[in-house]
Amino acid sequence: MSQLRMISTKSRGLQPLQPSIAIGSQSNTFGHSSHGRSEPQHRLLSNSKPKQQATGIWSSPFLSKILGLTSNESTRILQSQSLYASCVHQSNLPQFYRNGKVRRDFKSKHMLLSLHVWMVHKRLIHPSSGDPGKLVQESLFDRLWEDTLSRIRSQGLPELTVNSHLKNVQKYTFSSLMGFDHAFTFETEEEKLDELGGELWRKVYMRNEKLPVDHVMRLAKYVRDEKEMVMNLDEELFMKGQIPWAKPPNWNNVLSDDGSVFQDDETEEEFLKRQKEEIEKSGGVFIDDIDLEEGWKLALTDGGKVYYYHEVTRESTWIKPEKKKV
Repeated sequence: MSQLRMISTKSRGLQPLQPSIAIGSQSNTFGHSSHGRSEPQHRLLSNSKPKQQATGIWSSPFLSKILGLTSNESTRILQSQSLYASCVHQSNLPQFYRNGKVRRDFKSKHMLLSLHVWMVHKRLIHPSSGDPGKLVQESLFDRLWEDTLSRIRSQGLPELTVNSHLKNVQKYTFSSLMGFDHAFTFETEEEKLDELGGELWRKVYMRNEKLPVDHVMRLAKYVRDEKEMVMNLDEELFMKGQIPWAKPPNWNNVLSDDGSVFQDDETEEEFLKRQKEEIEKSGGVFIDDIDLEEGWKLALTDGGKVYYYHEVTRESTWIKPEKKKV
């Protein structure tokens, strides 16, 4: 795991995109809904218009080359961005958090994302990828830590503690990825799956004792199969981030540890309510960002209240902007 890369947060000065809202009853940025409750004012900033494509001298290949826009480094950055975006999209699929029972807190979601990044990382450091692959994987982990830093800040933590929180996240991320590595050192397929299942139960499911073994092992088999798919994917498609991930596992008719069909009497609403109460009771944040409309992100106010903002328009709202169900 020596290939895994840390970055210094102090030198980057990264800030998450935050909507311009003020919290408090005296704020003049609030409107009032017909229901009599205050909501953040929806705003469209002047700089939120779509950027026009450069024309004339700015689109000159010669000038782009001088500015380094077509350099190997910029190519690696674009490749790492595409690969990382693929991992983010796959790990955010609602099935993992509904039928899959992954908790909607920072650590659980981060570990599911890191699990997919790890699969891509294994392909990039394979001898067949050579030195270019190793450089792309360094850039891939830069993307992970930059995004992690933004997600830490969106939790509403004091700025002075952000770096220490990032170091803590990096520490348990590296530990988990080394555990995934270790699982694939066993000789037989049964031993590999058994060890991988244990790592997933500890690192993704946070030792949830309510889950039967069969439930966890279905995720383990998904990881085994998807890792093999990534390792054998066409190089051109892979480097473009066009990874044909499979659907999340089918968690229907999961077997209990005694061999009978597992009876889950909780409805999805009851499960989410209990999960939210448990996470908040432990001082965490219930991250309700599943099924958000394109471009919307979850963040917290200084007082710890959840709101949603749009990355481009900078609109903000208390109400979750969900995708329309077809």
